[in-house]
Amino acid sequence: MAGLKQRYSGIAILLHWTLALLLLFQLGLGWSLEDLPKSSLFVAFQFHKSVGILILVLSLARLLTRLFVARPPAEGAPALKLLASVVHWGLYGVMILGPITGWIIVSTARVKLPTLLFGTIPLPHLPLGAAWNEPAETIHGLIGWLLAGLFVLHVAGALRHHLLRDDLIGRMMPAAVSQRPALSIAMVVALAACVSAFFAGSWRYKGHAEVPKPSAPLPTPGSTPELPAAPAPTPEASASPEPTPSPSASATDAAMPVRSWKVAPGGTLAFRTVYSGETINGRFARWTADIQFSPDDLAHSKIAVDIDLASVSSGDSERDDTLKGDDFFGVAAHPKARFTAARIRKQGSGYVADGTLALAGATKPMPVSFTLKIDGDHAQASGTATVKRLAFGVGKGQWSDPSTIPDAIAVTFRFAADAK
Repeated sequence: MAGLKQRYSGIAILLHWTLALLLLFQLGLGWSLEDLPKSSLFVAFQFHKSVGILILVLSLARLLTRLFVARPPAEGAPALKLLASVVHWGLYGVMILGPITGWIIVSTARVKLPTLLFGTIPLPHLPLGAAWNEPAETIHGLIGWLLAGLFVLHVAGALRHHLLRDDLIGRMMPAAVSQRPALSIAMVVALAACVSAFFAGSWRYKGHAEVPKPSAPLPTPGSTPELPAAPAPTPEASASPEPTPSPSASATDAAMPVRSWKVAPGGTLAFRTVYSGETINGRFARWTADIQFSPDDLAHSKIAVDIDLASVSSGDSERDDTLKGDDFFGVAAHPKARFTAARIRKQGSGYVADGTLALAGATKPMPVSFTLKIDGDHAQASGTATVKRLAFGVGKGQWSDPSTIPDAIAVTFRFAADAK
């Protein structure tokens, strides 16, 4: 038994070096988050949270190992032993408190984004109030600097022992490399691995292209202000169209047969809602429409619109990724929404298309109101609709509370079209 206590246990050695690499990776990633492009922030934060919880679990396992598994006795002068003990327990505090404060920040943030650990395991929010957020952020930031300082002291102590040739560091190395000269090589490899882990965290998510955000707020339902141009259409999916100048003449008096209309590039399909008192304006960049229409033959007119849900843009890349996730649109299983209407009726100065919307695996009736101006082979359309998101299962779990996000979502559109 005495011989065994001259070295740390195998589980202690494994946890020590695993945590060392994870902590340095996490430190590098955490310090680089503010400099990352918006397009990669959500994924980087998700991974940062996942690694943090992994560090928390392994740190608790390491603490239990220290408390209940025999280890070599401390050696050296009393002052140095005290300093080593302070550094060791400081590292335990940092390894445990760092992830916990991060968890508190996520749980008390104004926008509570869901966390899937390594894209698989849901992490619940802690039942804490918003008052915890600011202190947790302050402590979390200080912990990064404290970790760096403690790590430097820990490495300096190990190097001091090695240079004095007492080789205490060998107790935390595998038996095969616990003696010189193999120990010296192992220390160089370990230091190189630690430095590499730090820079791997710093550079993992850099270099991603920035996704442009909408340049202006969206219109309120029923209004027809001038809208900024949407992204240009791709060959696979035509983008929404840009409005052409208002026609100078109304539709001709002659009866018009049902004609096919091709949506012109540049229009807008948008939505508006409120989250915790904040207005959220969004749009879909890619959608296509198959329109067969005549104001003189509504009985044979019909409309079909396909929307690429992955093209959603709300001005925040983290929020957009959340909207694409399973709690909202679930684009992995249901990449498109589809509106179809074969019953169109006149109402006042405009029209109503009584159709159905297929969204997120559910299909429900939905009327769409619109106005239309036709001048020969050119037409302009604009309109509104209201989508009851909860009927489609859009916004599950913590997002299902209509006092946080209203059930009714206002949808507006505006486009130009040409007769084929």
